Amino acid sequence: MLIGFVFWYRGLALGGIAGVGQPQLLQPFFGLLLAGLLLHEEVPPSMIAVTVAVVACVAGARRFSKAAPARRAA
Repeated sequence: MLIGFVFWYRGLALGGIAGVGQPQLLQPFFGLLLAGLLLHEEVPPSMIAVTVAVVACVAGARRFSKAAPARRAA
């Protein structure tokens, strides 16, 4: 765990907390995808719908969180 935290905090330092934190919300859904593909677990349609909604929210947050360009003082 200690070695994992070293890499995790290095990634946070390089990508910024806001930039890395939002995609981290997708991590459970990658686990769901792997469970369905590798372990042949049954994934109900409701879980797929929630996954699509969360991915859309994260994508929207990343798109609209870009700071507006600074205006030059005239």
